[in-house]
Amino acid sequence: MRRNADVVIVGGGIIGASIAYHLTKKGVRDILVLERDRLGSGSTGKNAGGIRLQFSSEINVKLSQRSLPHIERFADEIGTDPHFHQVGYLFLITEDRDVDSFERSLAMWSRLGIPARKVSAAEAKGLFKHARTDDVRFGTFCAKDGYADPSSMLNGYVARAREAGVTFMEDAPVMAVVCTNGRVSGVRTKADEIGARTLVNAAGPWAAEVAKLASIELPVQPLRRHIFVTEPVPGLDEDFPLTIEFATGLYGHRESGGVLLGMADPNEKPAFDDSVNWDFMPTVVERALSRFPILERTSIKTGWAGLYEDTPDKHPILGKADGVEGFINAAGFSGHGVMHAPVTGELIAELIVDGRTSLDISALALSRFRTGQLVREHNVI
Repeated sequence: MRRNADVVIVGGGIIGASIAYHLTKKGVRDILVLERDRLGSGSTGKNAGGIRLQFSSEINVKLSQRSLPHIERFADEIGTDPHFHQVGYLFLITEDRDVDSFERSLAMWSRLGIPARKVSAAEAKGLFKHARTDDVRFGTFCAKDGYADPSSMLNGYVARAREAGVTFMEDAPVMAVVCTNGRVSGVRTKADEIGARTLVNAAGPWAAEVAKLASIELPVQPLRRHIFVTEPVPGLDEDFPLTIEFATGLYGHRESGGVLLGMADPNEKPAFDDSVNWDFMPTVVERALSRFPILERTSIKTGWAGLYEDTPDKHPILGKADGVEGFINAAGFSGHGVMHAPVTGELIAELIVDGRTSLDISALALSRFRTGQLVREHNVI
């Protein structure tokens, strides 16, 4: 089948769906979203759903500042409940090596108007009485942070985009990107040829493979992350912040009556493997029992794994690709795609329609990896 589209978006996760929706708000109607598998079957559907302002880089904070209001009013704007539990993020700082970075972050947050505060070990205990805090140097807490349901957000964007005329195609991996005279002119899937002068690469962990089809080198690697969820915990009845033991990256929040636990495996190598490594579960459980002793009353109910779309500096790659006109990247979110999906959709739609963005995203250009102007993010979980 041959057809044309004004914009082709590669990737049917929350980033691609948000871009499609925001393009329709700016009057673009002939949009085709190509998904290699099923909508949301990649990182979106396996995300822990964290939403936070507490980043260490100014650009990440600004992305969160722009996204958060969208998530807070998501039900009103999109018509779908995002199940946003605004319980706050509580970072527990236990190691000397992390003190200076968080002190700098606290100063930046204050300057940018982020309502995060430094808390003592005793105050952290007051925020989550079942967390062990005897070794905590201090914590940081922001009541505006929390967690939402990525699938609900995705479904909302897809529904509104479809109503506005967007076509979503599943089981449609892109096999080739066609370029003519230095610009995008179309793509080929296993069944279709689509003419288009604008292509958005929102393919998540597969973004580097899509970019390679246009002879673009994109430093995005798939990195597996695990989540385990407990049965209900007797005695843990109240809400509590999404709590992070920063030194190890262990985090937990309430989920389906139990507690969702996540932690990075330091031995994990980049690969397209999202099967569960059950041998890693005891390591997570051991850390969780040490930090949250009340979990000894329960057991692990289920677990899953998903892929981070990891970049060398833990920041996304947003904007036009030098050398191939019409090729736009929106990838490499390094685990933060759900929380930054609203602002990404808004900004990429602005870039396509207006030729400029209302927030300066030049620091996130692909060229930074060539020039060495990387933006470091300390607060990566």
